[in-house]
Amino acid sequence: MPDLFAILPTLKQLTHPLMHGRKITLVGVSAILSDNEFYYFEVNRPRYWIQRPDGTQSVGIGGIGGRIERGEGALACIRREVKEELGVGFRLEMVDRTALIQDWKFAGWVDLPRSKKYPTPYILNLQPPRLGGPGQPDSVAIVTFLGQPRGAPKRGDLFGILRVSRTALGDYLERDGWELNEVLSHPDLKLDLASELPERSVLRPVLTARALQELVREGHHPLE
Repeated sequence: MPDLFAILPTLKQLTHPLMHGRKITLVGVSAILSDNEFYYFEVNRPRYWIQRPDGTQSVGIGGIGGRIERGEGALACIRREVKEELGVGFRLEMVDRTALIQDWKFAGWVDLPRSKKYPTPYILNLQPPRLGGPGQPDSVAIVTFLGQPRGAPKRGDLFGILRVSRTALGDYLERDGWELNEVLSHPDLKLDLASELPERSVLRPVLTARALQELVREGHHPLE
């Protein structure tokens, strides 16, 4: 997996203690994607679902994106992923600062110099590596950009899409989980699935959506 600072060299200029002098591996690139009507989130595939002791099926709701391929830049990666997953192009939204998330907690904002070659992430999500021992990075990271689809998104190679009305994003992310019947009956939430979810499913934010949830709960809405 690539080194974060090799993919986004502007991050080397940060003196924040979570970043400076640290070894960080980039494990994913994602987008918080929206147009004039909706925010678009991925519904995770069945192999990632978790059966809970109470009998409910926990289904993850995440951002659009994936792993960076050899030789790709961050922006090329997200453009490829958006095309594969939603069948549309990607228009980057410029941001003035980057939110740091560590262990699912908001750690503050950092300012990065503008660069035409290296886009500024909206969120830098840092988590501890899953494995210990020598040679492991200090953290693993997902970088997330803000963007707009170039055209009308449709379900590509995803299991499913959750569309959340722009005006309902805050309300949706206030809760840690939504039961399937609540989502299906809510006028501001729309599911597009390759097959039906189990009746007792609960949809929960994971990865990029969970990082965004933490920002929104701290009072930082992407529309602001």
